[in-house]
Amino acid sequence: MKKIIFGLTFMGLCFSCDAPLSPDQVLEKSKAKILESVQIGFHQTMVWEDPNLGEFDTTLYISFFQKNPNADLGYDFFGKRGEGEFWFVGNVSFWVDHQDREVTVVENETERLSSNSYRSFSPIHLLAQEPLNYKKDTVVNGKTLMEFVWVEMDTVVMEKKVFLENHLFINPANFLPEFLSRRLYHDGKRNQLIEVFYSNYSFDPVSEPLEPKIPQGYVSKADGVEISESKLLAIGEKAPDFRLKDLKGNWVNLSDFRGKKVLLDFSMIHCGWCKIAIDQFKKSSFSFSENVVPLYINPVDEPGKMEKYQSRVGIPFPVLIGAKEVGQAYGVRGYPTFYLIDENGAIELVDEGYSDELIQKLNSKVKTESN
Repeated sequence: MKKIIFGLTFMGLCFSCDAPLSPDQVLEKSKAKILESVQIGFHQTMVWEDPNLGEFDTTLYISFFQKNPNADLGYDFFGKRGEGEFWFVGNVSFWVDHQDREVTVVENETERLSSNSYRSFSPIHLLAQEPLNYKKDTVVNGKTLMEFVWVEMDTVVMEKKVFLENHLFINPANFLPEFLSRRLYHDGKRNQLIEVFYSNYSFDPVSEPLEPKIPQGYVSKADGVEISESKLLAIGEKAPDFRLKDLKGNWVNLSDFRGKKVLLDFSMIHCGWCKIAIDQFKKSSFSFSENVVPLYINPVDEPGKMEKYQSRVGIPFPVLIGAKEVGQAYGVRGYPTFYLIDENGAIELVDEGYSDELIQKLNSKVKTESN
């Protein structure tokens, strides 16, 4: 009797065990876990082969993706490696160089993102490709992973056969991609190998808007716009006169304000710290001295865009456009750049990049309270 009971119990345990998932089921669960997440972060250890030198270069990438239905790609994302960061937010790209303390802003770059390594090597991009065909189970770092292959390119270029395939390895235990092997062949001979190890996955259902976080003091510049090679003007120099139109079509001359101090706020639209400075100037706790005339000067953006930006942001002083030559005359290399010109037309203060100290220095209310 005991043998029969034991046998029935054993059979019951066997039938209660879940059957192993098929490769197609594992792939679908991986897609659901990765592609349907509101927020996902991960690390990528990338090993690049230089076949000409027979050497390998290893780089750590830290990436973070967040769904955004209004973005062309369906998401915004952030990436960091070494001294550089990359942000793609609201269909605008921000390349941050911490060594030079500057940000390069690129609009309408969606098509160029196909070669962006943060995106192209991400599990989000790879799992969205079709078809991903199961090849075999493979042991990687002691784990049995399912190997799926996506042929990215199979063509002939200048009589050379080019074949590029991506091998993505998914852990069936947690449905997370753990390894990528990207193999490029020219005429059947391997030309390059890139391998990526994924780790430190994080998921967050809370969706706070993703915004570029740029340190104070960094300047922004527009990609493709020629930057002045001249130096910023020095304190004590005579400020070059200029004549520019405001958004209403009225001409504004710098010399018209002789006898008053003039603050020149050189800014551009997609500059985070330029916007923060505007927000500070708009606060009820901020006020310019009566003898200071502030002017917003944009050497970069088109008048139509500037009008739209002004209607949304509400810059609290005159906006001057078409100022490319004025920016060059003042040696502006990035944004924001501030010049304070004294009553006699000489430069009293020069400040490149945003700083809280400058805002306090310009705030008459702070001076009044300190007295």
